[in-house]
Amino acid sequence: MPFDPEQYDSWYDTHASLFRAELEAIKRHYRDCPAPSLEVGVGTGRFASPLGVDYGIDPDENMLSLANMRGVKVVKGVGEELPFQSEYFGTVLFITSLSFLRDAERALAEASRVLKLGGCLIIAFIPKNSYFGKKYASLAEKGDLRFRNTKFFSYSDISKLIPNIFRFEGAYSTLIGEEKQTDILYGVHSNASFVVLKYKKCMDK
Repeated sequence: MPFDPEQYDSWYDTHASLFRAELEAIKRHYRDCPAPSLEVGVGTGRFASPLGVDYGIDPDENMLSLANMRGVKVVKGVGEELPFQSEYFGTVLFITSLSFLRDAERALAEASRVLKLGGCLIIAFIPKNSYFGKKYASLAEKGDLRFRNTKFFSYSDISKLIPNIFRFEGAYSTLIGEEKQTDILYGVHSNASFVVLKYKKCMDK
């Protein structure tokens, strides 16, 4: 994922109200989740740090350097091969990162492996038919390398990828419509550009 760390960070600085809404939507699910926690595709730690996520994994050393400075325990690696023992984490988060992975289904299987029974899986994503989903797909078609290999999902797409040992616990949506309204709405809304899903691991393999 060829993002420049400073450029990546600057989006959150120049869109502070949108970032606050995204963060609040995640918090409504995350605040009751057990520790320790891991963010897959942690980037610069913009979400992990204010959320208090314990660990972050990412393949980009430059991104990890900033995440580490923000107090996140960082590990270099990829979501499809998590370098952690089974049933170690209480919570695993994917915050927009699922679209940038080579194999989303394998990454979710890995998340299942490293989660304890009763642990939480949180997936924040940009729906493919939303304002931002269409915008970023258009940039990819125009040759923007940041989005060249991305695959944006619908809620239905993600539901089909989730291992059957998980129970759906609910959703929050924000950045509503082209106006990107920052209300936090319960459920999956078709015109939201940021949706947060929560699942609980209920069975062993």
